[in-house]
Amino acid sequence: MREEVLVFIVMVATLLVGAVVTRNRREWSPFFLIVASVLGSLVSGMGIRAREIVEGGFGFLDASLSVTAATVFVFLLYKGGAFHRIFQWIAGIGNRALKSLLVLLFIAFPSSLTGFPFASLLTTGTIASSYMEKGGVKKEKITEILVIGSFIGMVMPPSSLPAIIASNGSGSVLPTPYNGFYLPLLAISLPLLIVYWLFNIKPLSSFEDKGKVGVEMVIAILVALAALFDGVFGSLGYNGGNTLSFFLGAVAVIIVEKGYGSAVKCFSAVSDSLMEAVVPVAFLFALGSFIEVSSMTGVRGLFSLRILPYSVEGVMAFMMALSVVVGFFFSYPLPAFLISYAVFPIGWLANPVVVTGVSMALAVTTILSLRSPLLDAASELTALDGKMKRKVFIPILAISILSLALGFFFLHFGDGFLWILNV
Repeated sequence: MREEVLVFIVMVATLLVGAVVTRNRREWSPFFLIVASVLGSLVSGMGIRAREIVEGGFGFLDASLSVTAATVFVFLLYKGGAFHRIFQWIAGIGNRALKSLLVLLFIAFPSSLTGFPFASLLTTGTIASSYMEKGGVKKEKITEILVIGSFIGMVMPPSSLPAIIASNGSGSVLPTPYNGFYLPLLAISLPLLIVYWLFNIKPLSSFEDKGKVGVEMVIAILVALAALFDGVFGSLGYNGGNTLSFFLGAVAVIIVEKGYGSAVKCFSAVSDSLMEAVVPVAFLFALGSFIEVSSMTGVRGLFSLRILPYSVEGVMAFMMALSVVVGFFFSYPLPAFLISYAVFPIGWLANPVVVTGVSMALAVTTILSLRSPLLDAASELTALDGKMKRKVFIPILAISILSLALGFFFLHFGDGFLWILNV
């Protein structure tokens, strides 16, 4: 057996064992990724290569800073009651179609800024679920809306962890900047949003309330627009990146909320918000270590050798399919690694449309798995029992199939008439 194959088996086996033992609990993913990286280094006979283990994580540094700043901004809005006031204003809209669309966007908003779906589930999803329950919406439908709304938010720009991971993988050993992915992500997420909205206007508008638009809503909109401008029109004027926009937004929220009453409460609010970013950021850094060690030990080199006889598109399509199958049983850590290899053949010639399409295979693993952490968390929030979860699976499967279809469409036509999305 080749040494590279042995290293790969040991690293993958570590992740699979970790997934089974912890039942796919997301907070354990970074730990087992690091353990797998260390074991891979040891099995290769190189000892514990701290340089590569640490260096790999820094490939995601810029993205991690943006995710952290966005998470603080989002959770400060939630802790200060801004999201609740915004939702009251939305609930007071008379037009059901408009109200339902804004409710879905409201649920998706935190995930779109932070890039991970739990940001929505723990903030806007919590608020919306209580209103829908009072409006007579069934628990399984509420759970479905929370899961799919959070998922759609994760696919939307400005931040999308699946696309961030794929963009890094397309840069070989070195990271590729997360630039040029806003329009492709919009082109995928908007159809998902519109289709799901049209089928769920009634449950998304089955409640009423009254409220006024506050300064916080203006801040949230301005920050979102600044992030979109930086991603879509960055060539016309660079505003400092998403991290700066989210940081300034967080400062503005603190000022509007008058420091949350005291210095201690303000520090506590910021500290608690930072803690919410620990798991997704730790996952990115640990995944970077895993990818770097696999490259250092020759696994990526062997992969490059084996795929030479095959078409680039075929390799990427196969890796996407493999990621979905593996993700169904073992959630997203291993699919995240596979997707980083799926886009590797196109290297520095990475096409954002193609990379975005490939990333959809990773995106659906957050909801389409036997033990989806997101579905479990949403079910706990709505007190949905295990038997009723089966009813939620059908719409989740439908939105996953649509996401994958769009992903494969982008993969096949990304170099063709979809060229305008690379602008």
